[in-house]
Amino acid sequence: HEFARAPTTSMFTSDVLGFKSAAALPLAVGFVSPFSFVLLWVFTRMLRNSGPHYALMRSTIGFSVFMLVIGLALHQIQGGKAHNHIHSIHDDADKSDGEGGRRLFSKCLLFLLFIYQSSNVQFLYTQHWSFLGSVMSEEEGKVWFAPIAGIGSIISTIAASQVSHLVKMIGLTGLLCTAALVIGSSAIFADAAYKIARENGFEPKHDVSKEKDNNNDGKIENRKGDNIISTTSALFTRVPILGALFCEVILSQCLSSLLNFQFMVKVKEAILDDEIRAGWTGSCYAWINGISGALQFLLLPFITKRIKPSWIWIFMPLTMLCLTSIQFYQSNSSLQLTAFTFFSMKTMEYSIRGQVSEMVFASLDYESRYLGKEVINLLANRFGKSLMAITLFLLTTYIEKEDTNILDFLFIAPVSIAALWLLTTIRLTKYLGRKEV
Repeated sequence: HEFARAPTTSMFTSDVLGFKSAAALPLAVGFVSPFSFVLLWVFTRMLRNSGPHYALMRSTIGFSVFMLVIGLALHQIQGGKAHNHIHSIHDDADKSDGEGGRRLFSKCLLFLLFIYQSSNVQFLYTQHWSFLGSVMSEEEGKVWFAPIAGIGSIISTIAASQVSHLVKMIGLTGLLCTAALVIGSSAIFADAAYKIARENGFEPKHDVSKEKDNNNDGKIENRKGDNIISTTSALFTRVPILGALFCEVILSQCLSSLLNFQFMVKVKEAILDDEIRAGWTGSCYAWINGISGALQFLLLPFITKRIKPSWIWIFMPLTMLCLTSIQFYQSNSSLQLTAFTFFSMKTMEYSIRGQVSEMVFASLDYESRYLGKEVINLLANRFGKSLMAITLFLLTTYIEKEDTNILDFLFIAPVSIAALWLLTTIRLTKYLGRKEV
């Protein structure tokens, strides 16, 4: 993901290959939510028909092949140059009518790549953690979830720190193809993990007995013919904490998407060169992953055993409410303050939020861990981002016509969303600790 994110974002926001308008990014994010719904529908059918093992293998290989094809196509559009000197296209843009068509084609490819990559990252990530939550008990999760996530953060830190060096060696499209091969290779390890679980008798299966315990009338309805909406509605009625978590995720992702947009606009204003911007962004995420890894290894195992999960949940929106309030009072916030606020949000998402979320799902039944978790982490996550993206798209389009700076309009919104996030989190904490959640 670290190898894929930097070149995708950099080429998408490029004035040459991608989109000059600031409205393009929130528009693309707005399309992520409906595409995520399609992915969720496909996943539900695969999960019912063939189980989680088959669903993970197909989705991983499909994502890898798609990204590899897009990377190779973009490489050809750039003339097959190893280091992707994309500014050369701009220099020759007026020499032939074919360049206009190539640029339009590259925009379409980048738009599709951004949507597919943004959706699939959470899609695959959730399936991996659903497996881990199924093969471990709630007490085992308190011991192992943080170190496992910490190892992932360390690997991500190493990968992100190498982005700028790899871009110089193989270019943006070369790095994108490398990401496709790495993601494809993860299918080998996923297949091995499921085989080990099956051979030793703990492969994730539909836990009917636990659903009976959580169902008021003790019966399990046959919902095989139902669609995804009715199935999800029945699941959320049976397990009300999922509905509370759904609302909490939407608000948190609205804030995350808004802070990400602020960060991208500030970075593009400060760093004009596409490759340098990709390297700087990669370094920023390297620090985020590094700090997240340190928290997961050194601090979170200690905290989760001694502090109630409800207080950990409340800590996240409360922290962001304080930081966004500081931004509001400094009417023209600097790149450093914008980056630090974004840094804080992503660090908590990668470390604290992941840990407490997995502890909640580990206590639930099979359907909640797989289908419910995908609905929340994929659909609610992307709906929150898309809701904010559509708002930003409309706002950006209006502001560009008025020839004003969009950042002047984005200081009160983060404070308001952070406050709403805090309220939904307080509601969520009321379900924590109950025997029937």
